[in-house]
Amino acid sequence: MSYYESIYILRPDLSNEQVEQVIRRVGEIISHLGATILRSEMWGRRDLAYLVKKHAKGFYVFNVLEGNGNMVAELENRLKIDEDVIKYMNVKVDTFVNEPSAMIQEERRDPKSLEEEGEEDL
Repeated sequence: MSYYESIYILRPDLSNEQVEQVIRRVGEIISHLGATILRSEMWGRRDLAYLVKKHAKGFYVFNVLEGNGNMVAELENRLKIDEDVIKYMNVKVDTFVNEPSAMIQEERRDPKSLEEEGEEDL
């Protein structure tokens, strides 16, 4: 079994309940394909770098998976036809690191410390 990082972006006009339903649906697909979700993070609604299917924002979801290459191919096929998913990417990684992603670590930083760092740069 190999490790994969999977990121998919959902339409910005979905409600929180609809976003949770899509995340559950994708999780069921992953487990049905014989893979395991080792970690899942909801990064929230964020701006996109460029328009994707006429959307400027989207809900980002990040997963770390353990599975095989066939699982990734089938997952991508399913994400491709899901109308709520506007973009996705799966990347094979060498090892599983059980730490929060950089996006989550950034959110946890104290805003006061960010201001102090900015003052030191001047």
